[in-house]
Amino acid sequence: MNTIDDLLYTAAEIAEKLDIDMSNCYSDENGIPTCRVCGKRKKFNFNGKFIPCQCDCDQKAEAEEKARLKREQRIKQLLETGVTDKKYLENTFEKDDSSNPQLSTKCKKYVEKWGEMKKNAIGILFYGNVGTGKSFFACCIGNALIEKGVPVLITNLSKLVENRVLSNKKGEESINLNSFNLLIIDDLGIENATQTAYNIIDDWYRSGKPLIVTTNLAPSELKEVKDIQHRRIFDRVIEMCGSCPIKVNGEQRRYKISQQKREIANSLLND
Repeated sequence: MNTIDDLLYTAAEIAEKLDIDMSNCYSDENGIPTCRVCGKRKKFNFNGKFIPCQCDCDQKAEAEEKARLKREQRIKQLLETGVTDKKYLENTFEKDDSSNPQLSTKCKKYVEKWGEMKKNAIGILFYGNVGTGKSFFACCIGNALIEKGVPVLITNLSKLVENRVLSNKKGEESINLNSFNLLIIDDLGIENATQTAYNIIDDWYRSGKPLIVTTNLAPSELKEVKDIQHRRIFDRVIEMCGSCPIKVNGEQRRYKISQQKREIANSLLND
């Protein structure tokens, strides 16, 4: 008859066979890997029979890993459904050059206080000259919220109109705005002011959710536009975003990036 010592592997053998991390373990009196944190035995093979691990730490780690994988899948799905142009993905707070620290701080606070922003339907109207960083900061907010698991749609009005028109022609369902908690519309004012464009903005207005817009037009210009179709759209936008207009000033971000690339190219080519 085999003794208990014959039936049990040593801690090292068990760890090797079952790929157990021994960094937080010690061997008990029978040579069984035991957790230093909770004091319970790890997995082991007794007489050829597998006995599940009873360690609370392993169970917690497994649950955390499942939650992490679920979160990653959720974020991947949100990026696929909510970002209509991959260039928007490049704009994150990590890539902020801090050339406008006050604006950076405001945008980060919007993300931090998202619960209150959503509750009160507070949007932002980013306006200013071409290339100053309006789209960059709007996308920074959107991407940061997506990382937190918030459904955000980052697009422009022309693409929303095109999607709805094509979907109607094919008898398909268009982008479901109801599935998003924040809508970010880039470059408002360049689209054709159609009834469909107005309907999209009006649908979002009626949802009572926040809207973030970037445009080259100042609030006063949005209010004074004479074209009745654009006026109807802009009136809705001002009502949703007008409480927080942010003028984006400074050196053109695109020119600065171009300069940096030119310096790198010259360095490489003249080396």
